[in-house]
Amino acid sequence: MRARESGPGRALARFWLRPEVITTAALTIVLFPATVVSVLDAAGPPVVQWLAIGLFAVLHATSFAALRYPRAAFVGASIVMLALALLPQSGPVSATLSPSSIAFLLCLVQVTVQCGLRTSVVALAVGVAGSGIVALLATGLPDATLRFGSFVGLAAVNAAAWAFGALERSRRIRVADAARMQADRAVIAERGRISRDLHDVVAHAVTVMVAQAEVARAFLTEDPRTSTRALEVVMRTGRDALRGMHGIVTDAAPLSPAPDLDAVRALIADARTPQLDVVLDERGDPGRLAPAAMLALHHVVREALTNAIRHTVPPLRVTVALHWLPRELDAAVRDDGGAGRRDHGLGTGTGLLGLAERVRWAGGRFSAGPEGHEEEGREGGRAGWAVRAVLPCDHEAGSNSTSPAERTAR
Repeated sequence: MRARESGPGRALARFWLRPEVITTAALTIVLFPATVVSVLDAAGPPVVQWLAIGLFAVLHATSFAALRYPRAAFVGASIVMLALALLPQSGPVSATLSPSSIAFLLCLVQVTVQCGLRTSVVALAVGVAGSGIVALLATGLPDATLRFGSFVGLAAVNAAAWAFGALERSRRIRVADAARMQADRAVIAERGRISRDLHDVVAHAVTVMVAQAEVARAFLTEDPRTSTRALEVVMRTGRDALRGMHGIVTDAAPLSPAPDLDAVRALIADARTPQLDVVLDERGDPGRLAPAAMLALHHVVREALTNAIRHTVPPLRVTVALHWLPRELDAAVRDDGGAGRRDHGLGTGTGLLGLAERVRWAGGRFSAGPEGHEEEGREGGRAGWAVRAVLPCDHEAGSNSTSPAERTAR
């Protein structure tokens, strides 16, 4: 029950804290008492005086209503101003020129800000026409020149209020356009991230499946157990890839478990074949990686294994080194070059750039290149390739790894 009451209360508080509401309330507090005093000081029948005070009270009420219903409020304010202009003039100045008449300009501003151009132009025309009516009915100005000057001055005031509202409307449109563009850029960036994730999932899964399928075919008659195990890996990898793709491109993504060290070890285990020896070298006490860092580690290991299988002729030995330091994890994936390098023409050249971006976003450092020649970029021969990521970790917050005994057993 309290929660229900707090919602409208907060909404009401936000309404009264809006700049336009504060401005309208402040002008009402200042102008209405001054108008009451000026009307009562003027000579005239008491009935006319109190009628004028009542009309001004209604006029101020329409200025508040204009914040929510600008068209209806402007129509009401125009009717009130016409009634004030038709009241018997008890002094040299018409009642429409009292301080509270500024409330009509507030209604004109709100119509210009909240409504379309056509409606705002019609409202300006009504204001200019009302200026003419006030100038014609001003009995205290017998000279035509003075009446014309009064008309020009009142019309200019209405035009100034309209111009102020037009500028405010233009500013709000620019702010809305900027927010929309920012949202569009965020959507585009998210689509790019999803595209990279989908590419990584499919590329790694297909690479592992092809490698295991080759093993299954090679050992189909000589070693059926090895062939069966390879086929099981193919099926499991295919199912995992389908689930990963479904999680990436649908709203079920938040329900998918985030990768952890066991998921990294599973990548290594699934990649092993008789022609591909993948060794896990894990040293030190595992610390806790932030979700972004853990996701980056998972992507680095997966992409590095995929590239090693794709671009190296077997037999191949790959070492995945995870060295836990006091404040960071030094992760490296190195291959021995196998029987040489090969290129199927399947790479896009953006995989390493994507890894570097993920690692930097997680607060780490990234490097990749031929083993021992990361700066020279030597290609060909039996030179091994190394991918290295240094990610921040926290030992005091606990570990996201299995026990050292289990790690040794693996």
